[in-house]
Amino acid sequence: MPRPQAGLTLIELLVVLVVIGLATTAVALTMPAGDATLRRQAEDLGLRLRHARDEAILGGRAMQVGIDAAGYRFSRREFGAWHAIDDAPFAPRAWADGVAVVLPEQRDRLSVRFDATGTAEPQRLRLQRDGTQAQIDVDAAGQVRVQ
Repeated sequence: MPRPQAGLTLIELLVVLVVIGLATTAVALTMPAGDATLRRQAEDLGLRLRHARDEAILGGRAMQVGIDAAGYRFSRREFGAWHAIDDAPFAPRAWADGVAVVLPEQRDRLSVRFDATGTAEPQRLRLQRDGTQAQIDVDAAGQVRVQ
């Protein structure tokens, strides 16, 4: 008397894997590209803010990041005045197409300043694209978090 089969055959298992792969591909292709662009812009700004903090500590001079509707730019405090930095990695950056910074009412610019010890005035920056938002928080200790 033959035993009933228990489990899946190799063919059945391969068919299930192919169906899962096709479903995953379909979902990945339908995800909005704006999320990736927005996330990349937020991560890039977060990385540059961290670098500016490190530069302020190592150089013993305050750093400032000016953020507006066009993009952001860095400056360094030298001899009692702010001087724009045009060299990499602090060269001015423009926002990618469709990415916008959310500015507080009646303000056309935000500034994040790191003093020579790395501390900063707490700030919350928000970027948006196609109804999606990303948030960058700078705390009083100068720590930067991207969400």
